[in-house]
Amino acid sequence: MTPLEAAKTFMDALAAKDPERAAGVCADEVVIELPGADNELKGKEGARQLMRMAPPFQRIVRDEKVMGGTVVLRGLTRAPGQFANYSTWTFETENDLITRVVFGWRPAN
Repeated sequence: MTPLEAAKTFMDALAAKDPERAAGVCADEVVIELPGADNELKGKEGARQLMRMAPPFQRIVRDEKVMGGTVVLRGLTRAPGQFANYSTWTFETENDLITRVVFGWRPAN
């Protein structure tokens, strides 16, 4: 699996709220940095936790960049009735697995 495929699989799992699919593309020691907090989710269980706590949303990717094992996805994320944000997701990978996820957003409305 390429780094881009791993990142897209993770994002598809997030949209589908599929914890096992997300954990399947993550390394055992994955770190997920949460925006706006001094909080991290760690390990495959952390990936599963993110899937369970994320609101339902629609995502439109407008820009994809792959730089070796790093993938940056930029676009618009909408949680119906809640928010619309410009979002940036950065995935670091090693040996076909995601080792770090950093995401942030800024309001679109």
